[in-house]
Amino acid sequence: MVPGLLAYTGAWRRWSDSTVLHWPFGVAWAGTGLAMVGAGSLLWARAEPVADVLQQVGLCICVVGIVAAFWLPAVLLPAWYREAKSDTGPGQGAGGR
Repeated sequence: MVPGLLAYTGAWRRWSDSTVLHWPFGVAWAGTGLAMVGAGSLLWARAEPVADVLQQVGLCICVVGIVAAFWLPAVLLPAWYREAKSDTGPGQGAGGR
């Protein structure tokens, strides 16, 4: 989860130069989902219905993480990443020439 959070905050940007995949963002989503599944496991003995819902939501977020490794809508991409990718688009190099 830490690499994904660093990627979302922009503290770790080096990976974005060499790839078109969004895998660090997927790691953030999947890590969050796995943390929810783990929290649900810890709550299972005391609050089974709450733990069950927490684990199911966590698993859904894990699936989002798998998809996010390959594709994310622009709304879920951080602003620094959208700006960096728009700067390197067609016609943007050498002053737009």
